[in-house]
Amino acid sequence: MSKMKSYLDRLSALSPDQTMLDSNRLVLFLSGSSDYSCAGLTAGQLELLYAICPSGYRVVASNFPFNQDFEHIKFPQVSLLSASASNIIYYWHTILNPRFQKLLQQHLFPLLEVQEVVLVCKSSGVNMLTQWLRSVGKEVSLPRLRVIALGPVSQLLLRQKEVEVLVIKGKKDPYSRILDRHSANIQVDTDHYSYEYREDVKGIIHDWIRQSDKNRCDKRSI
Repeated sequence: MSKMKSYLDRLSALSPDQTMLDSNRLVLFLSGSSDYSCAGLTAGQLELLYAICPSGYRVVASNFPFNQDFEHIKFPQVSLLSASASNIIYYWHTILNPRFQKLLQQHLFPLLEVQEVVLVCKSSGVNMLTQWLRSVGKEVSLPRLRVIALGPVSQLLLRQKEVEVLVIKGKKDPYSRILDRHSANIQVDTDHYSYEYREDVKGIIHDWIRQSDKNRCDKRSI
């Protein structure tokens, strides 16, 4: 049995009742998978989420599928080469595998019941999000969705009419520069792997979220 088939079987067996997307206001981290056996976040990724978390929001300490019954406490210890290969396979399954696309819809569906989401998408996590948004369709009402795209690698573009978007690309990140068509709002001096660990990136995101909240309050007061 292939690793991907085993992974999809595990996703299929998860109960929706165990979703971690069960609060009105959430802060999430979404990326491709470097190890299909667990969905844990690194200490640096969790630190980023807590650093940018607005008052009244809850940090979800897991990557996709955001389910209590899928291992998310430990972070996978894999080589860079192995992680890269897993992410490449994951990317193409997101686009070409109908079964994976259905499971992506299933496990992200609870977001439609949420009021507000701050979503940090790293690399092909943007591809997962855009594929899901396409499946949702225009007739469905989305939550207030603020997306921070770090070194995005995506087949489709995020549409500004659907979500609030901040795109950050690294000057030393050839993958996002070559394989992605999003225009960068901000460029930083980093490679593809280090965005979430940089203090300047944390500050940029923090300030963008606060400005977004201020803009919303200003519109309401007009």
